[in-house]
Amino acid sequence: MTIISPTDIIQARAIGGGATVAGFRSRGFSSTAEVVAALRTAAGHLRGSVELMVFNATRGWTERRVLFLA
Repeated sequence: MTIISPTDIIQARAIGGGATVAGFRSRGFSSTAEVVAALRTAAGHLRGSVELMVFNATRGWTERRVLFLA
């Protein structure tokens, strides 16, 4: 289980079609679900399969997921 605290530095990006389609580096997230929601917003009207990569720079873990945006 990955832990995120609001003070953690989170780097996240969504990759679709082999290119980064959205990404950011930020603080203030309390869960992975909040990070996913922020990436969905940043990706705008993108639809289809994307790879989500989340790196917690404070705690040193990385998580990868494949999502289908509808």
